[in-house]
Parts: sequence; structure tokens; C-alpha cells
Amino acid sequence: MSLVTAGVAAAMGVLLRGDIGLWLDVFALLLLGTLPALRVVVLAVSWSRTRDFAFAAAAVVLLLLMLLGTILVILLK
Repeated sequence: MSLVTAGVAAAMGVLLRGDIGLWLDVFALLLLGTLPALRVVVLAVSWSRTRDFAFAAAAVVLLLLMLLGTILVILLK
């Protein structure tokens, strides 16, 4: 469902010009970027509840790397 929503938002962003098109493109990218991070958060919580701390720690490290990459993209813009 979210993939379809991101696709429609991206297509409308290409067709529409100006600020509305830009906002739709940004929405599509944010939707596609946050869904994998949300999945990693769910996995980290699940692994910590089952006391599988090695995988939970790996998930936290992955989230930190994703956050660092996002910060670098924003700063180097």
C-alpha cells in the first residue's frame, strides 16, 4: 500500500510543477526512506524482547548509520 502511495505521489510530483510537485516528490522519498527504518525498529524491539541482544544491537547500529547518512546528506546539500 505504501509503495503504491509513494509511486502515485512521485508520478503526480513529476506531472505537477512548482511547490506542489516538489512537496509530492519529497513525500514519496520520505515514505520510501522511513518504511525500512521503521521495519528495523520493529525488528530491534522484537529481538530485544526475545533476548537476542546481538541482533538487537546490530539493528541499533544500522539505525545509527542510517541517521548519520541522513544528517550528512542534509549538511552537504
